Amino acid sequence: MPQENVEIRNQAVRDFVAAFEDDDDAFRAVLHPEIEWYPIEENRTPTHGIEAALWNRNQWLDTWDEHQLDLEEVIEDGDDVVAGVHITARGRGSGVEADVRFYAQFKVRDGKVVYIYDHDDRTRALEAAGLRA
Repeated sequence: MPQENVEIRNQAVRDFVAAFEDDDDAFRAVLHPEIEWYPIEENRTPTHGIEAALWNRNQWLDTWDEHQLDLEEVIEDGDDVVAGVHITARGRGSGVEADVRFYAQFKVRDGKVVYIYDHDDRTRALEAAGLRA
């Protein structure tokens, strides 16, 4: 996952980003057992628990022949992190190209990612996380 000029100080979020396109065990290892994820592609229908998060991630990755996730910025204060995410992809079978930007709000507990909410708007993501740019 390219991350030119973007530093993530929070270890759990850094591990999450590194493991996103990796194997299931590496991804599972970065998630808190009580993970709640409100993914942008599922109209923010929440997933609860590690297996649901893994299912969500695998469904997303299985949709694409090509997939690239880039972080454009990271704003963080301890265990609260907002990352500007840019995804480009090409649909498996359809060849449809996707170009999506959103702001992932992360919360970390006990050194693992426990909460993710994918926001459309940077300002709302920062407000929800209690952060300022």
